[in-house]
Amino acid sequence: MKLLVLTTRLFDRPASGGEICTARLLDALRQEGHALTLLGRGDAARAAAWAPRVVSLGPIEPPFDEQGRWRRLRAVGGAMLSGLPVTVHRQGGPRVAAQVARWLDGCDAVVVDHLQAWPWLGTRTDRPMMLVQHNIESDNYLRLARAANRGYQGQAVAQPLKRHVMRRESKQLAALELDALQRAAVVACLSEGDAARLDELALRAGRPRSARLVVLPGYPLATPSSAAPGRPETAEPMPAIGLIGTWTWAPNREGLRWFIDRVWPGLSGRARLVIAGAGLDGMALPADARWLGRVADVAEFFSQIDLVAVPSLTGSGVQEKAIEAIASGLPVVATPHALRGLGDALPAHVQAAGDAARFVAACLAAARTPDGDAAGSRAAAISRWTQERRQRYAEALALGLRELGGTGGRRPRVPLHPPLGTAA
Repeated sequence: MKLLVLTTRLFDRPASGGEICTARLLDALRQEGHALTLLGRGDAARAAAWAPRVVSLGPIEPPFDEQGRWRRLRAVGGAMLSGLPVTVHRQGGPRVAAQVARWLDGCDAVVVDHLQAWPWLGTRTDRPMMLVQHNIESDNYLRLARAANRGYQGQAVAQPLKRHVMRRESKQLAALELDALQRAAVVACLSEGDAARLDELALRAGRPRSARLVVLPGYPLATPSSAAPGRPETAEPMPAIGLIGTWTWAPNREGLRWFIDRVWPGLSGRARLVIAGAGLDGMALPADARWLGRVADVAEFFSQIDLVAVPSLTGSGVQEKAIEAIASGLPVVATPHALRGLGDALPAHVQAAGDAARFVAACLAAARTPDGDAAGSRAAAISRWTQERRQRYAEALALGLRELGGTGGRRPRVPLHPPLGTAA
């Protein structure tokens, strides 16, 4: 098929969890032999390797929390005036629809990567559409609203304005999710839990979905042979525990805060703490922690540590940093929530710990375990796990694409409710 793929970020090498999901999707579509035209925000020249034709729809929007105060206020104000969710307004919303419309007639079907790019289609329904939903966005922003209600990130008082904005965002993104469930031929999720949650949201709203739901299980992009061969040799007397993430993203920051406040006191003096990733400005870190900032090569980061901690408590979708950690070959200690959607048959070097005491014990046990011949057995286990999930991903994607190819004229040609930003 001739597929038009819409994404919020063009890139050369994936550098975040969202970009890794997009890279996995583009790789799989190319391997299926489809002719891709890729439209997105960013530098088209940098993304030229991902598709025969790449078109930029404007510059990438920097992360909201990394922008200045006045730019953030303008973004929120503009969204309020337009009637759009803030995250949709920042990505261009219907303003981009005119650019996208020029490419719709030349494709057989459309794959939309990220919910915030869904409005780029405007009211068009004359092409079969697939939405790849990385998270349940409405749930994520509802959690942020509740956090603002009780005092957020350690603050002593609630933030009523932020609570209002987050509740509005959650409500409007829920409307967008429901729209996709009725207008799209296929909605692809990253976990069974997310698929079940979308069904639940549709039933509660009294608008049962017409889209086919498929689940695309994540797997490591790197080949298992690139996994770390074991722990790095070091003269340091204490093992290094590493955490990596984009710390401006609230679920990541909440998990890190829990690790620092609840877990690290049991490890301090017995291990070293190494943190990689942008977004920790202004956050109090332990005096014995080492913050590397944004790292260009995650493999280089893994070479500096002895085990990986993934302390996620909230969020939907899957944790790409957990998948990368598993593929590294290093021992991994993670909360059960961090391992959501990754299956039950995880390699033996991955340990789940649901509370602070168990997390401390698991880290100390993993750090004390002699490496021996573990590297070879880990690589084999990672390879089996990766191949099984890669096969399931290919099968689920092929199912979704068959649905796209077979929809013909079955999808409605008028929107089921007014587009965002218009009066009902």
